[in-house]
Amino acid sequence: MCVAGDRIVVVSPDGQRWGLPGGRPERHEQWVDTMRREVSEEACAEVMDCRLLGFSRGVCVRGPEEGLVLVRSMWRAEVRLTPWDPRFEMAHRRLLPAEEVFHSLAIPDGLGPFYRRLFAEAALSRPDIHDLRPSDPSCDKRTDGS
Repeated sequence: MCVAGDRIVVVSPDGQRWGLPGGRPERHEQWVDTMRREVSEEACAEVMDCRLLGFSRGVCVRGPEEGLVLVRSMWRAEVRLTPWDPRFEMAHRRLLPAEEVFHSLAIPDGLGPFYRRLFAEAALSRPDIHDLRPSDPSCDKRTDGS
């Protein structure tokens, strides 16, 4: 979740399906380094501060990676936008108010509750997540993944 002032950064490969910047680690890369690199590559933004929100675990159920287990770190990053110069798969970037982001994302079937929890943990306002408590603010400066 990339926060730029009072807006959230969303990216898209085609200008139709919008998502949050993300990606996979490179060999021997630390969690926080993956997040910083992916935010730079996909959103053309520099991470100024960040907070680890948690981890998710999923298993690929079909396709060439069937059976592959993916563990992903979830972050809230305060970012400074750099000039838009897309060089990888993302060709579009938008800044949206937090209350518009959830409905603008291409959320895979069945993952709505996961995304609502992500928004709650990132302390972003959403009417349908008011009953979920954000993470402990005393942990805000933890960026080493431990």
